[in-house]
This record gives sequence, structure tokens and C-alpha cells, in this order.
Amino acid sequence: MAFEHRVKLFVSENHRLVVALLLLGGVLCLVGAGYVFSTPTTQTITEETDQQTFETRVGSSALVTRPTALYEQGERLENRSVYFLSASPSMRFEANTTVPSGQRVSVAQRLELEILGTRDGQPFYRSTRTLIETNETVSDGRVTASETVNVSAVGRDLAVLLEDAQDVGQFRLRLLLEVTYSTGEYEGTLRSTAPFVIQGQSYYIDGALAAEETESTFVEREVTQPPSPAEYGGLAAVGLLLFGVAAVVSRLEDRVDPEELRTQIVHDQHAEWISRGQFPTDSEKQYISILTLEDLVDVAIDTNRRVIHDPQIDAYAVIDSSEIYYYALDEIQADEWLDI
Repeated sequence: MAFEHRVKLFVSENHRLVVALLLLGGVLCLVGAGYVFSTPTTQTITEETDQQTFETRVGSSALVTRPTALYEQGERLENRSVYFLSASPSMRFEANTTVPSGQRVSVAQRLELEILGTRDGQPFYRSTRTLIETNETVSDGRVTASETVNVSAVGRDLAVLLEDAQDVGQFRLRLLLEVTYSTGEYEGTLRSTAPFVIQGQSYYIDGALAAEETESTFVEREVTQPPSPAEYGGLAAVGLLLFGVAAVVSRLEDRVDPEELRTQIVHDQHAEWISRGQFPTDSEKQYISILTLEDLVDVAIDTNRRVIHDPQIDAYAVIDSSEIYYYALDEIQADEWLDI
């Protein structure tokens, strides 16, 4: 409570200054709310426009030329996880590239089969065979090219290389896909690689041979945004609140007794020296009036006595052997009560 009393005392002693500051704060808040309301914010945003996608993929298929227990002769196998030389000694590679339609796009496709010989991770032999190579301009959004490869012959060539190398290193087959595109606005290259495995009587592409790229243009533009109601509404609400507080404070000027507040503050500060009780009236002892409660507490401390607070007359007293030191907010009422 001491803090509350100190605030009230400050307001009472600086009444006009406090009211003026509250009114000034209210005016500033209302002016600020008006400024925010009438001044929309402008910010620059970046937008992604003219988005176009370029995609390429290599599919596989094989024609069954020899009947087996697995397949019938003449059956076309497509995009299988594994093929068998005993049924299909040749594989067909088909490159499919999709580009934005409705415009002229230059597309160059290239698919190579690489044979790489390595020893201890270092290459000692490399050869490439171009399987597909096209360069054309389309406007329907699709480019397709295919080539059939005799996998049995590739396997025999690989066996010859192994024999000549005398098993010193190892040889790996790899498919290399490269597609370049140009629209006049965008140009780029799609690349993808995947191992091509020939193992005994089986062969397969180990993984997806595909790539994709999305092109777009970033443009900046300014956007004007009106202020949100929370921004100017909050300032306006604070301004009106300050006006209301100023009105309340202005009415408290005549209702607050500064001396009473000072007394209460001292009472709270020195509560350990003050006891509730009644002190004698019409006493033969000499009554000595003390101007402030703080001075009366000093008397109690100096005489090692307690301050008696009589709430009935709101008076305080220190009773000595021959004197009664007292303090009262309403000294006239206290003197009548004490019959002084």
C-alpha cells in the first residue's frame, strides 16, 4: 500500500503537471492514430512469374525374340527392373523431353553409353558410344527419340576388355543423358547418369535416368497496404483512456488530503513502532503536540517507547512518565476528545 499512497501523494502535490501530461499524451496518441490511419504503408514484394518446366526421362523396353518360361515370343517388355539376354538380347532406349508448349523451343538430346575402366579408384580406360543425338525445334512441347542397342554385343565387347586387362581393374557401364533447351527467354541443360549393369544373363538400368528444371522470372512491384484497425485503433483507445484518467485526476484534487497521505506513508514505514490502542484522556500529564507523525516516531525511538495509534480519533501518541506526545490529523477534534 505504501507505493499506492506515494503515487497518490505525488499526484496530489503535482496535480496540474500530471493532468497536463495526461492531456498531452492523449493528444499525441490521437494525432498518431490519425497519422497512421491517413498514411498507408508501401512495401516492395518480389513475385515469381512466367514459370516454365523442362523435363526429360529415358525409358527402356525390350522385344522378346526367343520364347522362355518367363515370356512369350513377340512380347514387348517396357520399363522392367531387369531384362534377360536369353529372351531379349537387345534393348530399346527412348528419350522423352517435355518443354512448354505453344512456343518455339530448341531442344538437343544426347544419350551416351560409357565404358569406364578403373583401378584403385583411378580411371585407366574410357570409351563412349552415342546412342541418341537429336537437335530440333518444336512448338508442341514434346521431343522423342529412340535407339535399339544389342546388349549381347556390348557384353561381348566388355568381356574382351576384361580379358585384355587381365583382370587388373574393373569395368563399369554408365548411361549419360544431356538435354539442352532454349526458348529465347530461358536456356539451360538437364543432366542425369545411371549405371547400366550386365550381370550374367541379366541386364538393367540401375536407377532413374531423368532430370527436371523449373525456370521463372522474378519481378519486383510496390504494394500499398492500408493500416490495420489494430494499429490506429489501439493508439486512439490509449488516447481516450488518457483523457479519461486526466478527468478522474482533475476531480481528485479536492478529495485527497496530502497530509493524510504523508501520515499513512510514515505509518506503513514505521509499522513496527506503532501499536493500536487507546491513550488516556483528561490526564494530569502534560500533552505536547507534535507536528508530524514522523517526528512522533522519532520521539518514540529516542525514548525507547511505542507509538499508540487510536483509530477512533485517528491520533497517535507516545506516553512518557510525565508527558504525552501526540499527533493528530484533525488537531481540533483530538484536542476536544482529549479535553485539552
